[in-house]
Amino acid sequence: MYKYKIIIAYDGTDFHGWQIQPVDVSVTSTLTRIYKKIFGQDILIVGASRTDAGVHALGQVAHFSVALKMDTTKILTAWNASLPKSIVIRSIELVDSTFHACFNVEQKTYYYHLFLQKPLPFVARFGWYYRFIRFVDLKKFEECLQIFIGEHDFTALCKLEPGKSPVRTIDAISVEYIRVWGMLRVTIKGKSFLRYQIRRIVGYSLDVARRPELSVHYLQEVLKSKNPEQTLLQADPIGLCLRKIVYKRDNEGIY
Repeated sequence: MYKYKIIIAYDGTDFHGWQIQPVDVSVTSTLTRIYKKIFGQDILIVGASRTDAGVHALGQVAHFSVALKMDTTKILTAWNASLPKSIVIRSIELVDSTFHACFNVEQKTYYYHLFLQKPLPFVARFGWYYRFIRFVDLKKFEECLQIFIGEHDFTALCKLEPGKSPVRTIDAISVEYIRVWGMLRVTIKGKSFLRYQIRRIVGYSLDVARRPELSVHYLQEVLKSKNPEQTLLQADPIGLCLRKIVYKRDNEGIY
């Protein structure tokens, strides 16, 4: 078997997430359906991150295996030509059989885009215009975000899944103003994330930053509580984008 690594970008608006669904259209089901249509083969695509419905990607990483060795340029050209405009395979390469999209991840980078004013139509799908944004203390918002850096138990900020530890480490969180689009870009980096974790980090921080009666200390106590039953805001998926995934090199220096 020959294994291929692909990097994919997609507009998640019209998809019910990355994973194949029983009925609804997902990014993976679209990729596999088009591949079979072109090459006449069923493939199993394994992705590094299971992005939810409405979430976008610039650098999703996945792999698949086939029995025959194929020219990567021809695969890329033919596959992209038949995919919908909302999905682009950015690269494809033949990799060692030991490569796995989910293993040896060193760091994932996510963007969360937050519009400060009603956005122009051609960018509106890729950021969230929070209706109370004018009441948000942006300095306080950044202070709230900083408390999540480091290793924490994120039980209070995620949807727990069986067999997964709620303890995660966030390497860095930064905020920059993108003037041309009138938006804030929150960049969050870490090795791995839990379901809804980033959306709740951003949403909880926004909620606290717009309410004078709530302090940064209050949010710290929410984090420490390990109580998943919270009523603070969860940010909309429209603003979240998987930017890139960086892999470690293994002992043989392959990845």
